[in-house]
Amino acid sequence: MKNSKILNSIQAPPAPAGLDVAAALRSHMNRLKAEFYNLEQGRVDYQAMRRSEAYREYAANTTLLRDFHLAGLQGREVRLAFWVNIYNTLVIHGIIELGIRESVREVLGFFSRFSYCIDGMTFTPDDIEHGILRGNRRPPYRLFRPFPLSDPRFPHIIEPPDPRTHFTLVCGSTSCPPINFYRADSIDGQMDLAAAGFINGPEVEILPERDLLRLSPIFNWYSADFGGRKGIVDLLIRYREPGKERDFLMERGTRARLEWKGYDWRLNG
Repeated sequence: MKNSKILNSIQAPPAPAGLDVAAALRSHMNRLKAEFYNLEQGRVDYQAMRRSEAYREYAANTTLLRDFHLAGLQGREVRLAFWVNIYNTLVIHGIIELGIRESVREVLGFFSRFSYCIDGMTFTPDDIEHGILRGNRRPPYRLFRPFPLSDPRFPHIIEPPDPRTHFTLVCGSTSCPPINFYRADSIDGQMDLAAAGFINGPEVEILPERDLLRLSPIFNWYSADFGGRKGIVDLLIRYREPGKERDFLMERGTRARLEWKGYDWRLNG
C-alpha cells in the first residue's frame, strides 16, 4: 500500500553469503517469544519489549527481508509458517512503532498503515492475511480482492486457504487468538491446537439450555472461509471437548439460535 509506513525501510548491507535469512529472523523471533510472550495467557509485554535490546536487534534485522527470496520457501507448510509468523511479528512491530497504548483502533486503518518490504515487494498485515493466507479473498466489508492478477505478489498466495489460519493470526487485541510461534515441521498439529484452544475458550459459548450459540464475530466476518453455518458447526464439533455442549452441537447446531459476541479491541498486553 503506497501510504503504509515501511518498518524495514533502512537499506541494510547485503546479507552475508550463505546466510539463511528466515532462520536468522526465526532466531530473533524466538528470543522475543522467550522474553516477552506469555504463551499460557496469550499476552505480549509490549512496554518491556519496546525498551529492550532484543527488540532493537529484531527491528534492525528485518532489513534482511528486503532481499529475501520468497521463491526459496518450498512447500505449503514452510510457506504457512513463514507468513503466519511474519504477520504476527509485523503486527507487534507496528503496535510498538505506531505508539499504540490501549487499542489498535487508535490508528485508523491500522492493518494497512505499515508494512515490510520483502523480496522487493511491500506487504501490510492486510496483504498477508487476505492476500496470501486467505487465498486472495476479499476482506470483510470491502469490494475488491487484495491483489489483481498483474500484481507481483499474486504468485505467492496460498491456495487453498486453511480456515484454521484464523486461529493463528494475532491482531493485537484481547478477543483475538493467543499468540504462538509456528514451525513448518509441526504446523498442522499446532493449528489443530490453536483451533481447539479457541473453540474451547471464552470466545465460543454453547448454551443448550437456551438453544443458543454465542460465537466470536470472527466466524461471522469469515463465514465463507469456514463453509457457512454448516461448516462452522462442523468445525465446532470437530474441536469441542466431549460433553453435553458437543452433544448439543451434533443434535441442534445448525438449527439453534445464533448470536455474535462483541469483539474486545483492547490491546492484548
